[in-house]
Amino acid sequence: MSTSKSTPEVRHKTDESSLTFGYPTVSVKEVSIVGLECKVYGLEEVQNSDKPLAVLVAAHGRTNSQKNMITFSQGILGIVNDETKNRNSKRDLLIVTLDQRNHGKRISDKVANLSFDENPRHLIDMAAKVYGGAQDIQMIIDFLAAYLFPHGEKKIEEWIITGISLGGHVAWRLLREEPRIKIGIPIIGLPFESFPKYMKPRAESMKIPFDPPTYPPSLLPLLEGDIDHSNYKGKKILTIHGGHDKLVPLDKGLKDIENVMNILNNQENANTHGNARGGDSGKELKGKGEIWIDEFTGHAVSKEMVEKTAQWIWEYGLK
Repeated sequence: MSTSKSTPEVRHKTDESSLTFGYPTVSVKEVSIVGLECKVYGLEEVQNSDKPLAVLVAAHGRTNSQKNMITFSQGILGIVNDETKNRNSKRDLLIVTLDQRNHGKRISDKVANLSFDENPRHLIDMAAKVYGGAQDIQMIIDFLAAYLFPHGEKKIEEWIITGISLGGHVAWRLLREEPRIKIGIPIIGLPFESFPKYMKPRAESMKIPFDPPTYPPSLLPLLEGDIDHSNYKGKKILTIHGGHDKLVPLDKGLKDIENVMNILNNQENANTHGNARGGDSGKELKGKGEIWIDEFTGHAVSKEMVEKTAQWIWEYGLK
């Protein structure tokens, strides 16, 4: 586990404008996948390249929208493209954003995005948004290439997931359930199996008992069922947290995350005969996991978090 060593001023709010790092704006193409409106960043800049693509899907947080991922995307592409000027990459990078379920242009029930004090179904709604958010991104993986490159002009070779808060929860679920995603950077989010562990104290802090109807028995198998940790094998996961995060505190999911880290960083994870869940036959597939804490940030995104995200994408997705 590593921590940041920067300014001692604690940040509790994301300064979105700072996340561009001063890099210029990039091209944006709007794509509608049967009504799921996505934005694709960086496409024009790589049109004349013959390299295959890596696509980073970046999921926003609760009560936000994909508009809140504009500067994040600009900063990631700027850092990565700077690195590409100095060192050759095997892939070009695109970034895709979308409005999460019941967010942005898709909102239909404002109460469903609120916490327990204003929404007694908060646990149910959050679980449904994570579950549905993962399904939306799986549809993007299935169909984006067909919409962007109907003649097969380019090949998407690698899918990468990142997300903030709610988006971080979605990223964790996809890393467990979607074999086509092998690289992920959840930011201020926790694994799906950690949901009851941090939602219970959130409810109880508002004097709300964490039992039915707040926590319906029908959700027990979904949130507390058996976990197949072998799904994580061979993946490259950097999980980023704020040291002062009181809303989604790392300690509530640390045991679950450490279980994943043990799988990823165990050298026996290497598979010299290929991986039936999507690996290349004959290639050794080793996982890599890291927990990184920005000790001077709460439930927010710092420039340091974005830099670490970009470095991880470069190291495992592009280099």
